[in-house]
Amino acid sequence: MTYTRLKIEIPNSTLTSSLIVEEVSNLLIIAGVDTFTVEDYSDLEETLSQGGIFYDYIDNDLLQSEEKDPVIFAYFNSDSEGEELYKSTLSLLDSLKSRDGYTTLTYSRDEVKNEDWENNWRQYFKPFQVGEHLVVKPTWEEVTDEMAAGRQIIEIDPSSSFGTGSHATTKLCMENLEKILKGNEKALDMGCGSGILSIAALKLGAKSCVAVDIDEVASRIARENVEVNGYDEKSCVVYDGDILQNSDLYEKVGKDYDIILANIVAGVIIMMAEMFYEKIKVGGTLITSGIISEREEEVKTALEKVGFKTLSCDTLDDWSVIIFTK
Repeated sequence: MTYTRLKIEIPNSTLTSSLIVEEVSNLLIIAGVDTFTVEDYSDLEETLSQGGIFYDYIDNDLLQSEEKDPVIFAYFNSDSEGEELYKSTLSLLDSLKSRDGYTTLTYSRDEVKNEDWENNWRQYFKPFQVGEHLVVKPTWEEVTDEMAAGRQIIEIDPSSSFGTGSHATTKLCMENLEKILKGNEKALDMGCGSGILSIAALKLGAKSCVAVDIDEVASRIARENVEVNGYDEKSCVVYDGDILQNSDLYEKVGKDYDIILANIVAGVIIMMAEMFYEKIKVGGTLITSGIISEREEEVKTALEKVGFKTLSCDTLDDWSVIIFTK
């Protein structure tokens, strides 16, 4: 099958590239584009050196990509419906490009076959350590005894879902989970993607986890990854749907959670603030991530307004994780 590919290049401008990447990604979601990839290698060497990731497990071509500006590739079906979606997306991009700081955006079109892009990313996903107790490995790779020594191994095949664990937002969540979990907690993972944070919580001692994603495909992938890691529905149940619009799902998810994980984006976290407060028990911990640093204060203000108390904030590569308690 052949797809139309829209290449969106994000050169340096008056705004940080991370902010523009977030804005363009949000625009694509609003437009209805459900398949796009982000290539952003800024500060890669610094991230690797600070994150405990072994250089031996990183492809040399990836290391050499650090100097490149971020690029987003959006994919459209090569039919009339796909062409209409492509045109409407271009219109939204033109509107964004007219704003101050976004005028340097450029985009171009070509055609690709699905085998050209669906699996190419796999060559860059190698095993790596996170924190003191975890190793993340793709299901198709082996991990050395040295890397795995004394650590819990998380096996992940993200497929088309977000969540290899290497992104700063996911990594920050896992590192904070490691510090917070004491054992036997009841956890909720909102926007679970590949299920990696649910699995990490269980590996680090949580008693059970409920995982939710608005996307049906992501939920299916999360279930598969949960099973690959040796857990069943008694340990981790995965739901799909919009918890803010689906009252049945809202009730089914339950409440009185010891810990809630929300690695989403700032705007959605703010929308879910009251829901988080209702679902978590007094003294429970809310870990929010996927927050571009410029929106830290906005998220803190919204969560504190509904009753949360801010405990800490940590930043990596212009992304922030904020920890709250009820």
